[in-house]
Amino acid sequence: MTNKTVPPAQGASPPAADRRGAVARILADETGMVDAFMAAIAREIPAYANLDARQLEEVRSIIVWTLRRVLELWSVDGALGPEDIRMFRGVGAVRARDARPLAAVLRAYRVAALAFFDRIGERFADAVSVRDLSALARVWLTVLDQSSEAIFDGYESTGRVLSEDRERSLRGLLTDLLLGRQSHAGTLRARLRELDAELPSSFDLMVVSPASPASPVAPASPAATGPDQAERAAALVTAALDARAAGEAAELELTSLHTVMDGVGVALVKAVDVTLLDRLVTGHDLTGALLTGVTAATAPRDHRIAVHGLRHASPLVWTERRVLDRGDLEVVALVTGHPDADPGRVAEAVLGPLARDADTRRTLDAAIYSDGAPAAAARLHVHPQTVRYRLRRLAAATGRDPRTPWNRFAFQTALLASNS
Repeated sequence: MTNKTVPPAQGASPPAADRRGAVARILADETGMVDAFMAAIAREIPAYANLDARQLEEVRSIIVWTLRRVLELWSVDGALGPEDIRMFRGVGAVRARDARPLAAVLRAYRVAALAFFDRIGERFADAVSVRDLSALARVWLTVLDQSSEAIFDGYESTGRVLSEDRERSLRGLLTDLLLGRQSHAGTLRARLRELDAELPSSFDLMVVSPASPASPVAPASPAATGPDQAERAAALVTAALDARAAGEAAELELTSLHTVMDGVGVALVKAVDVTLLDRLVTGHDLTGALLTGVTAATAPRDHRIAVHGLRHASPLVWTERRVLDRGDLEVVALVTGHPDADPGRVAEAVLGPLARDADTRRTLDAAIYSDGAPAAAARLHVHPQTVRYRLRRLAAATGRDPRTPWNRFAFQTALLASNS
């Protein structure tokens, strides 16, 4: 790179007559000096110890340029010009793109400076006077200060752009997952490699919406909630829930993503704390749906039934809960005739492992169609306490109290669907 030397400031002391001779002697040792710089940087900064050949050559070329520029400026009592600052800002931008830590980049220049003055003291003490050495130190420290600021600025501004680009790319990935555009496993793996990311083997999927002002326990209509409101709702729950999941994630594993689709906020989180989610939606006047154990293959259907459930669940549902679970969503899909409805999934979603427990199913059926535990017990020819015990076990296993209207309806639908 060619740079114009900035002339000495008016009134500054003229450079010593022999500085150009000293510069020539020092540059004759350039290879050994740069080798010493490189060795010191690799030894003291772990991020530089494992660079490949191309990266090492790039670092070496920057060191050579900096060394020559410092010596040139010293020889004429000059200062860095705008082109120099642009060059260092470009260095910061490149380091942001290859994700080298900023602290390590800035420290490399300090390590090189120390190695430089060690080398000067060892080999050129006779060629540089105390006054000239002081001037050389002043030039190098000034260059270090100005270059660090330029590198920091280039790194930070480029990092912001890259972060925004990556965020947009990740949101695009989530959108494609939910729309079923990323169904081929090989294509998905390649895309994740490009983003330097990994998906959890399974994740939790949420859709959230502000509650309706007219009915605080029901979601607002898509027309009443703009994308900004949906975005805020998704960002709110994602940020709080991601803080819990991030500590348990692998290095490149995505712990959360969120976007807006079909007028509602959609969030992918590695593992949702259900109690925390309930508090969030209640405290911020939101409604939502949560599906756990989602994979890239199941995400499109899960997203469709979640959005449908959020929009079509009856007021009966919202009087009992703010967040619909898989059982609620499968029941709503079935009774409203959604194309993804599947009777075979309803019993499993509502009853869980108890769907295959004959005693539980018989007890639930009797309780639904009887007036109280004694009447159900009479139909089953068991003691009323046995009925009560089985219903408590059912409630504990499913999180549903069969005595409430919506849960009673969900259980009844699950039983009917499983017999169809």
